[in-house]
Amino acid sequence: MAEVPVVYTIRGCDACVKLLAAWDAEGRAYEERRAELSQATLDEARSYGDAVPIVVWPDGRVEQGFEGHLGCFII
Repeated sequence: MAEVPVVYTIRGCDACVKLLAAWDAEGRAYEERRAELSQATLDEARSYGDAVPIVVWPDGRVEQGFEGHLGCFII
């Protein structure tokens, strides 16, 4: 299991941009995985949900969206 949250994003997704900007401003460590860059990463993201951003926390919890807003659908 990763020691930092894994964040699945897609370029240009407004909610993804806002989440990453907020976490960067806080100095929070994370691993970003861009779902549109490979089929394997897209398939991984889809195993957790149908809209990015998808955050997979080190304890296994999964959250979709940011501040109550979903970004782009990946179905």
